[in-house]
Amino acid sequence: MDMEKTTSRSLRRTHDGRLVAGVCSGVARFAGVDANIVRLALAVFTLFGGAGIALYVIGWLLMPDEGAPKSIAEDLAKKAGDSPAFQDAVQKAKDAVGSKKKTSV
Repeated sequence: MDMEKTTSRSLRRTHDGRLVAGVCSGVARFAGVDANIVRLALAVFTLFGGAGIALYVIGWLLMPDEGAPKSIAEDLAKKAGDSPAFQDAVQKAKDAVGSKKKTSV
């Protein structure tokens, strides 16, 4: 078994074979199957309950792009964490939860 192939295998959105955001082709490359099989599975999940669209969006947010160090969700969380408005909202939520605990005890 080639050591190079096993260590460099990671779940990323790919540029090759990309139709929309590269989620299906990235999952297919990671799993070692054809991208059309993954696309067909997502289509079936979409037809029977709509979960395919949700899975695709989750994959798009959580899987980093082929050349990117972080995923979209990680970038958004970092930007939100640096925002004073976000930090203020988190503090207000903590204060509200803390005051409800004190009144219920």
